[in-house]
Amino acid sequence: MDRLIFFAIIFLLLCHISTCLWILSSTINSKEGASAADKRFDGTWLADFDKTDSSGGDFYIVSLYWTITTITTVGYGDISATNLFEMVFSSVMMLIGVISFSFANGALASIITNNDSNTGRYQEKLEILEKAKKEYPIPEVLYRKMKKSLSYTLKNEIN
Repeated sequence: MDRLIFFAIIFLLLCHISTCLWILSSTINSKEGASAADKRFDGTWLADFDKTDSSGGDFYIVSLYWTITTITTVGYGDISATNLFEMVFSSVMMLIGVISFSFANGALASIITNNDSNTGRYQEKLEILEKAKKEYPIPEVLYRKMKKSLSYTLKNEIN
């Protein structure tokens, strides 16, 4: 579980950094001092979203949307690179997305497999305890303590 939380934090941090860099990619290529009529973001991905009433928060949300669709390899194509710098940046983000998703899938599969094997071992030990109780005169108090111990061990292995 710790690995999953760690990966989620890293993923969110990666998304934030990528979002900011994606906005930066269009501001680097923007026309300095351009009038609203000239559209200062012409030639960049942000040109379609640059309206006079748009704020930095709007740009961030659009950029975050692009980042998540790119990193998760969904890529709807509604926001795409329009110049060489953006294309290179998008390519790097696609590679990072594939690598991070491969890592996430592997980590998730490992967590599920580990949980399943721990639960399987617990069930096996519980069955052995049940058989021993039927075959031998184990006191009820001892039986409950052993069962509780097995349950405690399972909870610690999962966490």
